[in-house]
Amino acid sequence: MKKIIITALITILILAFVILSMGGGHGFFWPAKLIYPYAMIITVLNNQIGLFSIIIAVIQIPLYAIISNKKPKWLFLIIGIHIIAAIICLNLPTETFSG
Repeated sequence: MKKIIITALITILILAFVILSMGGGHGFFWPAKLIYPYAMIITVLNNQIGLFSIIIAVIQIPLYAIISNKKPKWLFLIIGIHIIAAIICLNLPTETFSG
């Protein structure tokens, strides 16, 4: 139960940080691209932050926690895939979600 509360708190704090850094669309998007690359790839391709992207962002960190607890050997695989997705996301050409 304690791990669930900690994971939920971390998710909320990181989401708050990323949302504040976006500044209502006038801020920086690179924290979102680094922390939530899957959601931001979908967002960049659709040219809008949609419900599916939001759901992906909300479940990403808890999903990472579940996988790393159940399959600890997969941690490096998760990190590697995340880094590759972040690099792809940061290099996608876009004017709407730059920076």
